[in-house]
Formats: sequence, C-alpha cells, structure tokens
Amino acid sequence: MSAWESVRAVLATDGVTRLAACVAALDDAGRREVAAALPGHISAARAQAEARLQARERTRRDSVERRSQERWALFQREADRRGWTQERRDHEWEAHWRPGRRLWHEEEEWGDEVAWMELMRVAGAGTLGGPAAVVAWLNRRDLEPWTEQADDLEPLLQVLSVRPAAWQADVAARLVRRARNARNRNLRLALELLRANGVTPPEHDPLVVAWASGAPTARALRDDPLLPVLLPRLFEAEGVGRALRHEKAAPLTAGTWLATLRVLESEGTVSREMLLDGCLRRFLRGGTAIDLRFFARLHDLIEPAYDEVAARARDYVRLLPSAPGPVAELALRHLRRLGDLPEGDVAEALGALLSRPERKLATAGLRWLDEAADELDDLDALAPALGLAFACGSWDVQCRAARTAVRHSDRFSPMGAEAVREALPLLPASVAGSVAAAFGDQALATAGG
Repeated sequence: MSAWESVRAVLATDGVTRLAACVAALDDAGRREVAAALPGHISAARAQAEARLQARERTRRDSVERRSQERWALFQREADRRGWTQERRDHEWEAHWRPGRRLWHEEEEWGDEVAWMELMRVAGAGTLGGPAAVVAWLNRRDLEPWTEQADDLEPLLQVLSVRPAAWQADVAARLVRRARNARNRNLRLALELLRANGVTPPEHDPLVVAWASGAPTARALRDDPLLPVLLPRLFEAEGVGRALRHEKAAPLTAGTWLATLRVLESEGTVSREMLLDGCLRRFLRGGTAIDLRFFARLHDLIEPAYDEVAARARDYVRLLPSAPGPVAELALRHLRRLGDLPEGDVAEALGALLSRPERKLATAGLRWLDEAADELDDLDALAPALGLAFACGSWDVQCRAARTAVRHSDRFSPMGAEAVREALPLLPASVAGSVAAAFGDQALATAGG
C-alpha cells in the first residue's frame, strides 16, 4: 500500500490521532506523495463528510418520526380511556402531549462537519514541503471550521515536531504575520511552536492579545518561555485592554491576569517596577476608559509606595490633562500623596485639572489650588489656573473659584492681579463683581453689583 493510500484510508475514518501518527511516520518520499494528492482530495473529503451528515440526518428524522408516532398512539389510547371530547383532546395535546422542541430539534453535532477539515489540516501540515506552503494550507478558507470544536493542537504539533527546529520557527513566524486579529486560531499553534523552539516572538499585536486571552495561572506563566518577551508587550499591544476589560480586582479571581500577576509580583518573578512603568506607559499612550480599565486596576492592585510615586510624579502630572476620567482620578489621587511637588509641577497639574470638563476633577483642582495658595509665597503662577476655573461650565466651580480668588487677592503681584482681571469676563456677572472689587476693577465691580 502506497503512502497516499495509507493516509487516505485513515482520512476516511475520522481518526485524527491515528492520522497524526501515520503522517509523522512518513519518510520524505511518502510526504511528497501525500502532499501531491491532498489538494485534489478536498472535494472528495467534503463529499464524504456531507454523505455521512445526510445519513445521520435521515437516521435522526426517522427516529423523531417514530417517537412522535408512538407518542401520538399513546395519547389516543389515553384520550379514549378517559372519554375526552375532541375539544379536550385538542387542548391536552397542545398543552401536555405534543412533542417538545428537544424532540424535533435535538442537540446538534459537529463531528463530520469539523472533523474532515481538521484531518486535512493535519495531513497538509505534516506533508507539504516548505513553510510557506504549510502556512498557506493552514489558512485556507475552505479548511476553516466555523465552530470552536476543533481546538486540539496536539495532532498538528505532532506532525510538525518531526521537522527541523528552524523550519518550525519559520512556520510560526509566517503564521503570526498572516494573522490579522487575535481570533485567528493559528495563533495558538504559533505560540506553541515558538515555545517549543525557543524563538523570540515577532512584534505583532494580535499575537500578544491571543497570548493574553487564555486563563493564566502562576504555575503556567513561571514555566512559559514567552513570559519575559510578551509580558512587557502586554502594555503596548492594541486590543489587550479591551480583551481583559472584564477582569476585576475585588475580589481577585483565580485564572485572571490580575490575580496571576499579583502572585508573580509578590514572589519576585515579575518586577513591580516593570508593571508600574508598563501601566504608566500604557496610560500615556492614550485610549478610552474601557481600553485602560484593566491597567488601572492592575496599577491600584500593585499599591505603589510613596517613593515609587515620587519617582514617577512627572508621568502622573502628564496624565491629568487628557487621560480618561478614571485614569486622571488615579493620577490625582497618587499626586496628592506627595507633599513636596515642585511649584511648576503643581501649577501644571492645577491648570490641567481646571481645564477638565468633569466637575469632580475641576472641584478637586480648586481644592488643591486653595491649599497650594496657603503654602506659596508667590501666587502669580496660579493665576492661569484660576482663569481656567472661571471658564468652567459648572456654576458651583465658578463660584468656588471666585471665592478662592477673593480670599487670596492681596497676595498677587500687580502682574498676577492683571492676569486674574483679564479672565473676569469668563465669570457670570453676578459672580464677577466681588472678584473685580477685590482686584481693583471698579468698572466691572460696579456693573456686577
């Protein structure tokens, strides 16, 4: 029996484990023979699967019909015994006896529809000669199951493992480059090939998302050779935050990245500096609140110490102007822990907060401005921040800003007072009068009064 006849016989049995063993045992000549015949066998394999499906459907329909007839006969005997009228018979049949949906629409089985595709994928992966040909075969649309049923990678890995390591690494890299999104099922195969051959993964966002989409455990990640390379990329690849957005830090749940990274950080396997810097780097890259939710929870879970926050104070300040509200609140909360920020950083932070549309952040900025004004000798640096507060869309914020300006009016230099007066038209007239009087703008004070 030729190599192709042996493989074709196994293909007809739907035995993927037997097929993998058969293909892995082929010599070079046998692989070439099978590879030449495989493309022409796709139509026959599909037809055989459809024939098996139709036969199974006929058997199912016959079974359903037989059981339905048996039920109907039993119902008629019961109705006769009880002497039901035709009206009562119709009611009882519809209400209690008519076969339910489960009888007519039994649970669907995907064996034949998926099995032939997976068998052909394994046969091609184990026999086609070049990495490019194998990758093209594994990406064929007519061999792509539409269910998640065929997820066992062992047969594919078995037939690929007999090839040289460099050949396997080439296949892995090509599979990665062909993937357009993390849903590509070949990325899981690529990850396993990269692990097995100790190859550095190529730069590819969907690969990182696919790596992050599993249910991690501390034990598995400790042994994962991809961890040192892919973990830093977790904070850079687009799509990771959205994929992990549902993870919660309270309570921590086993099998989540938050819980696993917390364990690895606490034992020193993963550097907390890398995690903190990664979170801040991800925040500074921007994104929606949903995209950044996982990283914000991870950041708080790490609980950065005072010294760690102080060393990264400039990054926290840079987040205040445009980061999503939850991230800006996180940055503000940690900055307020620091009691020795340079005056320039304080002024920049206040300006950023008071230019935000969120009332909560603007109010927090005014509270900070009021405290800062009590501590600074020269308030001129705060004049631009006051002007931004005057322009806020919240009446409460504007009134509070006006009261703050009046309370500290005598501590501005002539130049600082002029900067405040220039911003007075941004206030409602009923509020601007008291500020104008305190800063020597009599005309506006009289108009406001």
